[in-house]
Amino acid sequence: MEPTGEESGASGEGGPAQGTRSRRGISPDSTRALPLRAYGPPPEGNGLQPLQYWPFSSSDLYNWKTNHPPFSEDPQRLTNLVESLMFSHQPTWDDCQQLLQTLFTTEERERILMEARKNVPGDNGLPTTLPNLIDLAFPLSRPDWDYSQPKGRERLQVYRQALVAGLKGAARRPTNLTKVREVLQKPEEPPSVFLERLMEAFRRYTPFDPTSEGQRASVAMAFIGQAAPDIRKKLQRLEGLQDRTLQDLVKEAEKVYHRRETDEEKEQKREKIREKNLTRILAAVVDGKNFERDRQAGNLSNQRGPRSPLGKNQCAYCKEQGHWVKDCPKKKNQNKILSLAEDSI
Repeated sequence: MEPTGEESGASGEGGPAQGTRSRRGISPDSTRALPLRAYGPPPEGNGLQPLQYWPFSSSDLYNWKTNHPPFSEDPQRLTNLVESLMFSHQPTWDDCQQLLQTLFTTEERERILMEARKNVPGDNGLPTTLPNLIDLAFPLSRPDWDYSQPKGRERLQVYRQALVAGLKGAARRPTNLTKVREVLQKPEEPPSVFLERLMEAFRRYTPFDPTSEGQRASVAMAFIGQAAPDIRKKLQRLEGLQDRTLQDLVKEAEKVYHRRETDEEKEQKREKIREKNLTRILAAVVDGKNFERDRQAGNLSNQRGPRSPLGKNQCAYCKEQGHWVKDCPKKKNQNKILSLAEDSI
């Protein structure tokens, strides 16, 4: 009989990490690490396909850890990874512990195990609360499961399923809509990119799936309300808004986004406005000067008083009646005085 995964891990130091493919000098497939690998034809007895044990290599574990964000930042990525490993790589109990130790913090491991034990199925297939059944199906200490036997494989299968359920349970966070509302469209951000960031916030800060039918209305309202001002104004004016899909909203938002002016066009428009305002200011200054000149001229005219019209036989020089200015004796006398004055000089 083939040695069990637990037996091979117990035979040396460090459990399954001790028997890495690099230390054994054997690498049947460097692209996939399958701890339990089927080989040969199934025996006639129990009909089970024989399994050969190949532990995860240190390079496999290192690559998985470095190529995925921490569980606290993006639980979905690591959940997807581990779920894939559980159902395609068929890890043993020891391998599962190695994955938990490598990929998760102590606090995260405790939450995952606690949630997993809540999902252990009972005899009716529903999660059980009976401690003896929970300890039997999801032990916290190393069990003696023989993967070459039907019972051992069944135990491993239930354990893996409960562990994946625990990951999904630990990944769920309390709803924090404040964090979702903080996701606003950036000035130069395309609407499709903004929608992707918004949906990621729903995944990270709420227990809801933004792609589900029940959450589409919430995502649509957030997309409209948190879009850039010009796009938000356009979307809010759409007719039949309640009947629009997210794809419809993105298309309308893209129209506004692509009609936006470039920075150069905006600067040219601002320059025209500045020139227009300067022209108005200069015109106002000129009008002010003309007004002041006319006002001063009006004041001088008012100080002199209005001129009374000359009479028919009135002199324009002395204002007396009976002669005109050319015959005015006073003007003639004035001319004589001037002549005498010139002669005396």
